Amino acid sequence: MVEIPNPFEKAHEEKKGGGLFKQKKKEEEVKPLSPELANTINRLRVLEERYSNLQVELKVTESNMIKRNNKLNKEIKTLISDINELRKESDEMKSKILMILKELQSGAKKEDIKVLQKYVDMWEPLNFVTRNEINEIIDEKLSERK
Repeated sequence: MVEIPNPFEKAHEEKKGGGLFKQKKKEEEVKPLSPELANTINRLRVLEERYSNLQVELKVTESNMIKRNNKLNKEIKTLISDINELRKESDEMKSKILMILKELQSGAKKEDIKVLQKYVDMWEPLNFVTRNEINEIIDEKLSERK
């Protein structure tokens, strides 16, 4: 059983002149006044032990809770930073997609391409002659006439 010293008794002993180095007297056995009193004293000691055990458990629980709280705070901070990074990447992707859409909208449409294809078919650019070819043809004709 855990026995809690009474601080008032110690102060009272020091006033008597015993001081810190006074030899302690052997504890006299206190005979209970009645069996009920002895039972009450035993119960009180058991309750005191339970109380001290609960205090120890409470301290352990508090320290565990503090550790878990710190760990959770660190995890929350990392998650927040990850979320912020994902938001930045998402914003960058949105801006790039919008830029691509603007480029696509400014490009030629299907109808425009069909019109151009009709003109190309009418002009037949494959039948066009280059300057070098014209010069060669002119040179041939001149050489034939001579």
